Amino acid sequence: MPRVHRTLLTAAVSAILALGAAAPSSAAILDRWDIAFSDSGEAKDFCGVRGLNPTFTFDVTGTAMIVQRGPRGFDYYLDTTRFVGTYTYRGMTITEYGAGTDKDLSIVDNGDGTLSVTVLLTGGARVMGHEGKPIAKNDGQIRLLLTVDSTTWNVIDEVLVFGSTGTNDDFCEAVLADWGVTP
Repeated sequence: MPRVHRTLLTAAVSAILALGAAAPSSAAILDRWDIAFSDSGEAKDFCGVRGLNPTFTFDVTGTAMIVQRGPRGFDYYLDTTRFVGTYTYRGMTITEYGAGTDKDLSIVDNGDGTLSVTVLLTGGARVMGHEGKPIAKNDGQIRLLLTVDSTTWNVIDEVLVFGSTGTNDDFCEAVLADWGVTP
């Protein structure tokens, strides 16, 4: 999973836990909203290659919700998203398409001011080269264990519990080869 996606997820989980702390007590959907995020610009030193600065666009759409469940009444997060990203370098554009579901599987109060949140990230992505043919894919699922401060809702630690079950083509390797760039 690209680092930007994990960073967005970690921020979302922290925000959701903070919102959930003040939620009413009921076994129902507490909140539901649409996700719409777009960004564009120049990717400096793309894939770690000094001076490689392609332009990019990135769009994410989907829905998210908070549901209260479990014997302790914790508020659980769930989202379903689709994304598309483009990167253009010297007239060559690659496009990445993907979809996924991210959700809290379990939340445990550690009794020391922290919560342990096990998160499932699942989905797939395809990268199409500048000639319109597939050059990479990434699908499957992973599980993360987040340790969250129950007062500030900041993520203290993130541990990979279960590695990817799917295909894990190297995004940068595929894109650089498609563009004929040597790292």
